[in-house]
Amino acid sequence: MLDPFKLLGVDKDASPEEIRRAYYKLAKKYHPDHLPEGIKETYIEHFLRLTWAYKLLIDKKKREAYLRDVALGEFENDAEKQRREAREKLFKEGLIIIRNNPVRAEKYLKMAYILDKTNPLFMSYYGLVLVFLNKVKDGIELMERALQKDSNIIELHLNLAEGLFSAGRIREAKRYLKRASRIDRKNSRLLKLQEKLKRR
Repeated sequence: MLDPFKLLGVDKDASPEEIRRAYYKLAKKYHPDHLPEGIKETYIEHFLRLTWAYKLLIDKKKREAYLRDVALGEFENDAEKQRREAREKLFKEGLIIIRNNPVRAEKYLKMAYILDKTNPLFMSYYGLVLVFLNKVKDGIELMERALQKDSNIIELHLNLAEGLFSAGRIREAKRYLKRASRIDRKNSRLLKLQEKLKRR
């Protein structure tokens, strides 16, 4: 079980200001944006744990409930649930801004992918944003790998089609749109991409 007090290095009776100071000091040290590329992946999960501990302890009601549950022996820290929620949050943040701010979206989608390299959606959308950032070869390869994992997910076909279209590879893009239409021919994103290709 993770101990939020130990994670932040504070006493159980620490004041909100002490908790805040401890968190900001550690966040500065372990935030993925401040770390060199080579060691970034190692510290993402640690940073997410620190953020979880901070949010738990800074909120008076959550902190009291946590201490009460620990005293009663009822608190069970589900680390996997927290990691899943963190991955999903990063992924959603990236999706919201993927087309308007691909540089920032790439950070979110990359972190989600690093935290779960088995998820074909994380892999595919990370590949798509790479294409948007002109890293076409790497992006297409990732999207193709994602599609090999599960060819029944329409988004994987659509991402690959959109990535190929962005890269000017129209004939290949049409092939993946055709495959996507076999899964759901009324999909709104599919219809938009088909319309886009017709105008090309």
